[in-house]
Amino acid sequence: MDDRTRLASLSAGARVFALVALAAPIAVIGDDRAILNAILISAGWMLATFTDGLRGVPAIPALSVEAGLVTALAALSLAESTVLLPALVVPAFIGGLLKGHRGIAAVLATEVGVLGMALSTGRLELTAAIVGASLTWLMVGLGFGVVGSFVARTTSAATTTSYRDARELITQLLKLSGQLTEGLDPVSISDNILTLVRADVPLVGSVVYAVNGSAFVPLLEGEPDATQRDHHETLCRMVLVSGRPAKAQRELGIPLRTDAGLVGVVVGTLAPWSNERSGSLEGDLLALTERLAPAALQLDTAMLFREVRDEATAEERQRLAREMHDGVAQDLASLGYLIDDLAVGSADHQADQVAELRRELSNVVSEFRESVFGLRSESRDSRSLGARIEALADHLGRRSGVQVTVDLDECSGRLRPAVEAEVLRIAQEGINNAIKHARTARIDVSCRVRTPGAELVVRDFGRGLQRGRDDSHGVRIMRERARRIGAELELHNAVQGPGTVLRLTLDPTTRLQTSATERTGQA
Repeated sequence: MDDRTRLASLSAGARVFALVALAAPIAVIGDDRAILNAILISAGWMLATFTDGLRGVPAIPALSVEAGLVTALAALSLAESTVLLPALVVPAFIGGLLKGHRGIAAVLATEVGVLGMALSTGRLELTAAIVGASLTWLMVGLGFGVVGSFVARTTSAATTTSYRDARELITQLLKLSGQLTEGLDPVSISDNILTLVRADVPLVGSVVYAVNGSAFVPLLEGEPDATQRDHHETLCRMVLVSGRPAKAQRELGIPLRTDAGLVGVVVGTLAPWSNERSGSLEGDLLALTERLAPAALQLDTAMLFREVRDEATAEERQRLAREMHDGVAQDLASLGYLIDDLAVGSADHQADQVAELRRELSNVVSEFRESVFGLRSESRDSRSLGARIEALADHLGRRSGVQVTVDLDECSGRLRPAVEAEVLRIAQEGINNAIKHARTARIDVSCRVRTPGAELVVRDFGRGLQRGRDDSHGVRIMRERARRIGAELELHNAVQGPGTVLRLTLDPTTRLQTSATERTGQA
């Protein structure tokens, strides 16, 4: 929330509080004119709250108008009571909040002027009580205006200090990052941690899991199958609760701790050739935990750095998406309207060429919008991979008119963010290819996640693979993405029924025995 929004919220809160505070005495007095004027003041404050959010409205003239309206309505009730005079405090407070001493001066000058005019008309009997009450609330308004000015200065100073501190921290981080011999890659640091662990404890199928809240993110894929991965998660939770090494049969969980707490867990199985001595093993694991503290600090630093980097990347992607949508996309759409106008007046021999140009432009606009959606969907997202694939399928299905159904089977663990991003882009390209080339009315998508593995299947019910399609640009990019995360990509005609099957397998042990999309081949 920026300073302008924060101050506007404080202004709105002051108006609401004043209305609530005035309601009780007005109700007790029961004066109809005071009630009507209070309603008019509330309407004026609603309008003032709305104009606070408009950047083109000059602040001091708006404050003067608000102060004049409130004072005039309060003065109209002075013949019966002074119950509305406390409302004079609110414009003065907001004036100090938004414009400092200039705002206070403008508001008080307006209020004094309007009160003076009201008292000088002769329609109101000038009594000591009315004059005293008016001066009292004007002075209270002055005091609250000074308070508002102080609050505004404090808020601005806090924001400036925060940015200054952030700049100093980022500068120090840039300097320090070049001095870190182990780098800031969590996967490389995890590899080093496993090397240190295996030097003391003979483990097989070992994996480093980073603690992310109540979830465990694998940082290095190992050899265990799906059943062993479930055991790994159980061991991680045992370590998280106790803060000590955990053991279940021959499987071990070794905590990675820093002064900030638990940052990761090393999980693995004792090698068959190891001599398990339960009496000494616990002591060895506790000593190993202490020796791993420097490596745990490296891992924690790398994870924090990646989080900062992901935040910056997500913000930049959102900015690019907004600029592309609001800039080039609008220009392309306008160009399409011009082509439509040209087609109306074109000669017969030019009509086909104009129609072809319009179709090509429509394709460009559609692909451009998909790129904007891709930028936004790749931004850091708290949703699971399956939820993001569902959102992607819904978006592409609504835009194309093709029915896209999604079948999800996810465990509680998450893949690494970089892996999830590549799987999501492969899903997007696979669904797009089916929409563009398969001539299908239906696409089934299946996503199974069993960390550190996953399987994605995109099945269409169209005309099958065509000549040259397997070497197309889109398929080549998908294969490159799959190689980047160590996955296998298959593209072939469906075994049962028409259509094509795209299968991405991140870990062979996670391959579906019978894919839901294959089972519906005859549907």
